[in-house]
Amino acid sequence: MQPKQQPITMIVRLTDGSVHRVRFIPSDEDDLQLANRIEKALQAHDLVLELGGRLLVIPKHSIVSIELTPAPAKLPAVVIRHARIID
Repeated sequence: MQPKQQPITMIVRLTDGSVHRVRFIPSDEDDLQLANRIEKALQAHDLVLELGGRLLVIPKHSIVSIELTPAPAKLPAVVIRHARIID
């Protein structure tokens, strides 16, 4: 039996100050497929979320930041790993 995927929390901060908090369970795909999907999402013009019967489309120009917790194990090559925010 395959282990159950851990839910991922995504926090999307928008230029108008609003914040969307979304929780989802990743689809059953291997790490390479997930990394490819993240890379495609980074290149897309919009962030598109299916939210229980409705579709939310957020234009990228309205997004200040997107945070995923926990981070996927396999990440696209453009990601700087093991970074820390310091004051």
